[in-house]
Amino acid sequence: MQMNLFYRKYGQGPPLLILHGLFGSADNWHSLAKRWSHSFTVYALDLRNHGSSPHESAMDYLEMVHDLNHFCQQEDLDQVNIVGHSLGGRVAMLFATRYPQKIVSLTILDIGIGPVKRGHEPILNVLRTLDLAAFSDRGSLEKEFKKTIGSAQICQFLLKNVLRKVDGSLGWKFNHEALLDHYEDLTAPLEPDDPFIGSVLFLRGENSDYLDDRLSPEILSYFPLARLETIPDAGHWIHADQPDAVFKMVNEFVI
Repeated sequence: MQMNLFYRKYGQGPPLLILHGLFGSADNWHSLAKRWSHSFTVYALDLRNHGSSPHESAMDYLEMVHDLNHFCQQEDLDQVNIVGHSLGGRVAMLFATRYPQKIVSLTILDIGIGPVKRGHEPILNVLRTLDLAAFSDRGSLEKEFKKTIGSAQICQFLLKNVLRKVDGSLGWKFNHEALLDHYEDLTAPLEPDDPFIGSVLFLRGENSDYLDDRLSPEILSYFPLARLETIPDAGHWIHADQPDAVFKMVNEFVI
């Protein structure tokens, strides 16, 4: 199914696309998108089944690559810079191997192409067990999140994905059923078709275990010109932990 993705557009200049991570949305990137908009036309996208993009039962990397290609055609973007975090980074990598002529630069935030280490159990547990319709207000829901999850950062992250429906009940912005159904697919090893011989920067958080402090032979076999930088005092959500460092490194790399 061809899907028109929701996006937010900022500034003017060469196109820079931002692809968020699993359970995220374009809204997570508003501050950095505004900063990059002084040099670029920034498009912060919601991937399928996330944010304000359409919901669809199909949810795999090829579908998301087709979505991204359709978006580029829709916006008449022949060549783009892409910044992709986690899930968005994996979409960006596969897109680059399939459409290398469309990539000016690729910045991948804290993710590789191997199987994703299990770091989402607290969120998955909430999605499986919590009925949002049973809560009348966000305050009581936040208390339940804190009791179930513990991490204040993850609680706030999830609260950004809660909306009030037309009937007044609370619900998820993302398609939680599709994300649960396809979680195993989304965390399986990525299988690019061909190497991408182009400019790639991997950024890893010093406190994250998603990427080692050296690029693996497997990554370099598909992205032989890639280089890796580590951002100090940052976990997996490096754009939230160290936004200034991410802004600076992407700016220096792309410009």
